[in-house]
Amino acid sequence: MPSEGRSNAGNLLPNQLPVIHDRLFSLALPYLQQPHQVSSFRFFEPSLLRVNSGQLTLSHEHDAPVKLGNTPHLMVISQHTQAHVSKTVSAESGIFSSLFLGFSPALIAGFYRDNAPLLAPLTPLNGFQIVPPDDELQETLDYCLHGLKNPASTAVQQNRLTGVLIALAERGILFMPRAGEPLGTRLTTLLASAPEFAWTAASASQQLAMSEATLRRRLVEEQISFRTLLQDIRMHHAMTLLQTTRWSLSQIADACGYRASSRFSLRFRERFGCSPADIR
Repeated sequence: MPSEGRSNAGNLLPNQLPVIHDRLFSLALPYLQQPHQVSSFRFFEPSLLRVNSGQLTLSHEHDAPVKLGNTPHLMVISQHTQAHVSKTVSAESGIFSSLFLGFSPALIAGFYRDNAPLLAPLTPLNGFQIVPPDDELQETLDYCLHGLKNPASTAVQQNRLTGVLIALAERGILFMPRAGEPLGTRLTTLLASAPEFAWTAASASQQLAMSEATLRRRLVEEQISFRTLLQDIRMHHAMTLLQTTRWSLSQIADACGYRASSRFSLRFRERFGCSPADIR
């Protein structure tokens, strides 16, 4: 049975930590030595990004690009935003490195429930936005990250993550809660907790405490394909592992639920328009 928790990413890139997937958050430090671009990348969770070296550019089809460079600025991104992503290495260091912090829908829902008076005047974020730096926000984020990277109780993690959400709200940034927790959101959280697992509609429906027929019917109502969603989650996980570990292609394929590296590479190229080797 799949379970949530920290992935053991061993053999990391310099100054990296394992990709962490937890019930409350996701955390990774992408590291690249060559530029690359990805079309229609989906951010499955409300996310916060900070570039440590190089430049990150996000754009929609009809919107002007938003750029984030090696500054204290942060970028916040609403859940399920799809964007074209471009990462450029620094001319000085020859690398691109960044911080990615994702907030789980369950954490966002609890934050809304517990902080209604603070949040009432705010309009939820749609898409992505640059947040200007200030010392208090940076200190709050660094304090949170210290608690997430090191062993801490769930209560401590939730407290520190909530501190970041409050700091963002005080600056007018609010992530939208998913009203009524649609099945697609619950299914995404489940599949993303163990992308290496041999998921089927039957095994997922059992974990979600419903019949397979009910799962399929409700996915049709939400216009979601189980197979497409699973493949997209696995490909995004692969992209993260390629940028945060030195794992071999076969190790990454296995971590994403593919027993054959050739099939994994084919699916990756179909999704992102390049081979896994091109990312490194």
